[in-house]
Parts: sequence; structure tokens; C-alpha cells
Amino acid sequence: KGLLMGHFALAILLIATAVPAESLRRTAAVAFAALEAAPQFSASASPQAAAQATPPEIDALRRQGVDAFRGGNYAEALRIFRRVIAADPNDIVAYNIIANCSLSLGDYPSAVDYFKHALQLRPDESHNLSGLMRAYTLAGMVPERDALRKHIAELELEGKLPPTYNYVFDAFQAGDKKIEVAEFPQIQGFYGERYRFKVFNNAGKQVFCVTLESDSLEQPGWAKQHPKEAAAGGRQFSLDGYASDSHSTYGFYDGEPSYEQVREQAKQILAGTKHAMTKTNYATPQPIPGAE
Repeated sequence: KGLLMGHFALAILLIATAVPAESLRRTAAVAFAALEAAPQFSASASPQAAAQATPPEIDALRRQGVDAFRGGNYAEALRIFRRVIAADPNDIVAYNIIANCSLSLGDYPSAVDYFKHALQLRPDESHNLSGLMRAYTLAGMVPERDALRKHIAELELEGKLPPTYNYVFDAFQAGDKKIEVAEFPQIQGFYGERYRFKVFNNAGKQVFCVTLESDSLEQPGWAKQHPKEAAAGGRQFSLDGYASDSHSTYGFYDGEPSYEQVREQAKQILAGTKHAMTKTNYATPQPIPGAE
């Protein structure tokens, strides 16, 4: 049973990486699969009885909560996992799910509170750090966001964050679209992203993505042309756009541009005033970065 719940916790904690509603439901399905092997129990007890629930009854509540979350019924999932917390105040997974339900429901103060509870149970856990950063950002809590961003930078310097770690630190409107911006402290992997601008429509579906990236394939050639900059740790970057049917490149940079510069150019792309240098159309739909 301990192993089962360990797998459950691992799957659920992945939810905190700032993904849209459809992706949240798919991620929750992974967690539900981990629970399917557990025996089925009835969870028809009252909230008062849940506070004194036996472990099998708590597991039943968890299964019900995952079902609700997987189905996009965030209010019901939130209600159920509050009962789980009443029965087990040390359940970090329950706090994490409630926080993500609160984010999906637009209740940012509650999301902040529950992510903080999760971090009290496991300080500096990376998924909950990302979740709290996103909650601060969407709530417009700038001083709190900036203080946490500074702490994350310290953890990064100490090597305490995974290589792919990223967090949402900015959000803005562009016409009828909502944009959330994630930063990747480490430039790593083939594409080496630094910033990812996720573009959502009114239904909350991600429809486009703009990235500042540093393609590892291009670096050797760039380093030969710019040996001094490369020796000092410089890289070539590009500004790219991804839709389900195309990939576009909007420009290149010798060295890393400021975030303010990239943000302004991303806004120009979304406004249609900055055009692609090159564009590749796909014969079949492709996944958009950040969309699961």
C-alpha cells in the first residue's frame, strides 16, 4: 500500500507544472491508473465520519477525487480532497490537487494557501514551487512572486532543481488571447528553451506557443563564427512559433536577448505585425510545446 501511494503521489505532483485543463485531466488519468489496482471501497460516509475514516475509506475518497479531477469536475474534486485532508492532514498529494483545482477554478488565493501547505510538508519540492509561482503570478501578487523567484534562483545555483525545471512568472492579454510565460533556468536539451509563451483561447485551450530557444545543433557553427562570445558562455538564440500545423522562425540573436525584448517581439507576433522569416507546414498535426 505504501508503494502504491508513492506512485500515486509521484503522478499527481506532476500536475503542478502549469498545464491547461485538458492536460490536467490527462495527467490525473495516470494517477488514477496507479490506484486502479487497489481494492474498491464505499465512500458514502459523512464529512464527520471521514475525519475518523480508516485507511481503506481514505483510499476510496482519493479514488473518487481522482475520478472527479480526471473528468474536469474541479469543484467536486476539491470538495472530496478537503475530506481527505480532514482525515489525513499530512497528505501532501491532497494539498497539491486542491491547489490545482483552485487554479482551474480561478480561486488564486486558495491555490496559494494550499501550495504553501504542501511546501510546509515538503519544503522546496519542485512541482509545488512551480505551482505556487504560477498562483502568485495569476493572482498578481508581484512582491511574493519576486521573492519566490529569488529563492528558486538560489536553489538553482545550489543544484537542487531538476534540469527541466520551469515556472510561470508572467501573464498578460493579447487581444482575446491569454498568455502565460514560463522561464527555464537551465538551457538544456536539444531545443534549449529559455522562455515559453503559451497562448490560450477563451476556452482555456492552448492554441499557439512562442519560444526563445537555443538549438544545440546550431551552437558549434555559431561558436566558430563567434569564438570570444562562445568562450564566455554565449549562445545563439532564436525566436520560434509553434502551432499544431506549422513551425515558424521569427529571428536570431547573437547572445541572449533580454526578457523585455523577447516579450515585446512575442506581442508583435501575436498582433500580426512581426512576420516569420521561415515557416514549415506540417502534413499532420504536431504537438504544441507545453501542451500535453
